[in-house]
Amino acid sequence: MIRPEAGEAIKEAIAIEAEAAEGVEAAHAEQRRGESAVSINLLLEAITKERKSLDLFDQGMDAFRLALEDRRRTLDQQEELLKELVVSN
Repeated sequence: MIRPEAGEAIKEAIAIEAEAAEGVEAAHAEQRRGESAVSINLLLEAITKERKSLDLFDQGMDAFRLALEDRRRTLDQQEELLKELVVSN
């Protein structure tokens, strides 16, 4: 079973990614208006958000990996039990 925290981390990462993209768009708008200091700050904020979203994606992927490993172990156990049943019959 996939852990709920994996999905939540991915959802949060996507939301932060969207915020970062909005920040980049805002920076471009400020730059067009001649506000380069503002645009630089907006771009720096977007980079920070992007890094946070990458960290969250990484956490979500780790949770997915653990869920896959758990599922594989369960399948291995089920297979062994079924093989034992076949042999004993």
